[in-house]
Amino acid sequence: MMNNVLPYYANTHSENNACALQTSKFREGSRTIIKQCVNATDDDVVIFTGSGSTAAINKLVDVLQLRNEDVQRKTVVFISRFEHHSNILPWKETGVEVIQIPNTKEGLIDQDYLKKQLKHYHNTIQKHIICAFNAASNVTGIRTDTDHISKLVHQYDGWIFWDYAAAAPYVKIDMNPSEKAYKDAVFISTHKFIGGPSTPGILIAKKKLFTNRVPSGVGGGTVNFVTRTNTEYVKDIETREEGGTPNILGAIRAGLVFHLKECVGYETIEAREDELVAKFCQRFRNHKKLIVLGSLTVRRLGIFSFLIYESLFDKYLHHNFVCVLLNDLFGIQVRSGCSCAGPYVLDLLEIDDKTAEIFTKFITEDESSQSNGIPNFISDEEVDYILNAVEFIANDGWKFLSLYTYDANTAVWHPRTMPSGNHFSQFYSLQMANENYTTNEEFQIQQVERWNSKAIHSNTNSLSDDPIEQAESMANLIPEYVYNIDFRIDPPLNIPDAYKEFIWFVLPKDVIQKVLVIDFETHPKDNLKTISFHSKIKN
Repeated sequence: MMNNVLPYYANTHSENNACALQTSKFREGSRTIIKQCVNATDDDVVIFTGSGSTAAINKLVDVLQLRNEDVQRKTVVFISRFEHHSNILPWKETGVEVIQIPNTKEGLIDQDYLKKQLKHYHNTIQKHIICAFNAASNVTGIRTDTDHISKLVHQYDGWIFWDYAAAAPYVKIDMNPSEKAYKDAVFISTHKFIGGPSTPGILIAKKKLFTNRVPSGVGGGTVNFVTRTNTEYVKDIETREEGGTPNILGAIRAGLVFHLKECVGYETIEAREDELVAKFCQRFRNHKKLIVLGSLTVRRLGIFSFLIYESLFDKYLHHNFVCVLLNDLFGIQVRSGCSCAGPYVLDLLEIDDKTAEIFTKFITEDESSQSNGIPNFISDEEVDYILNAVEFIANDGWKFLSLYTYDANTAVWHPRTMPSGNHFSQFYSLQMANENYTTNEEFQIQQVERWNSKAIHSNTNSLSDDPIEQAESMANLIPEYVYNIDFRIDPPLNIPDAYKEFIWFVLPKDVIQKVLVIDFETHPKDNLKTISFHSKIKN
């Protein structure tokens, strides 16, 4: 990109100079590469659009004119229970009838139920059927048999759209594997590929879907001419559906990342994914504290969501706290926060609608989980480092809660001694206390410095520079630090007394109070009876 593309960059809407012509060729060449990589035919189009699968799905929703009342009356959309919000909301917000297909106990689409609904809506209701499913869950990584379901949907003259947001970087995408198993459309988040940041979303779809007279996004580049009284839109679908100056460099880059994936080889990537899944499952399948969400017996990608249950408090570690610890102690970047497949997570955690409604009223975020994707291109040593870090936090992460405060307004955890704006300093090496969280600032700074000195001295004298050993050394020093914390001034949760039983995660004050009366090595028996929810544990 730096050497061969950027020096000749120009707007693709003009081809009367050398740079514009070359840039246009680069971009169209990228489109051609992508078509080849997904086995597209002359009946398929590749459209670069906006941000990830979200933009691709919304683009197709507009193309299909589902907000038109006449189209709505004749159409039904099937989605699964484990769809990403982006493959739920665009369909529901059109007003079209949406049917949710349940999962089997293994977490797969219930194909028997799907077949009954297909038959009912095709033969009895006589509506046109659209099925929009994901090729793999971005929460659990569980994969779907796209070919088999595509054949089933086509038996009832339906259209089958596949969301490859989670799966695309790791599996082969085949638009036309057979006469009956073809895909009517796929949605791709190219930014998730190796080398993919800054690339646009991609919609690959059959030309037959584009019956709209007016492009879904009118503007520059979509017309042959505009007069005072008339407009003529371009006939070419790829041109008319990419209005405005596009993300030119991102589109060119998209072709390169597809080519990179092709060079590595689908078989190589999938074999590595299977290896990583096996390694993770072997380590944590029977772990007493770490609970992996979703079935471990079906094929899945190296994407894992998990909870950490601490029996000492009969509660879970907050997912954002686990994320912060992985960052602060080990430099590992992990996804947490609002789940992007809410209904699916509620199912996995066995939270009913009534309980979910309570959480949405009084807690910044519903219960969620950490999502940890293990890259398939890293070394075995790096994989082991990640798994060791996760296991350390599962076993001993709760001990570090006393070093943090929880902001109930943002669901963010802040080290007690770190200004909230500084996210790149290790909390134990800072020498300034946040005056907002202290009553006797000078005294507490002295105690923090004293503890920091011990922690740093301990780390310096460790047998190795292994971050795991350093974290263990720090954990051993925490009890002495805890005695100097006035947790009464921590930001309150402001949860009404009637709902405090729904506080599902361990708070810093819980740890501090416990440390004052017991030793870290106390391990009571697991007890999930009193917690406000528990996950489906599947092996």
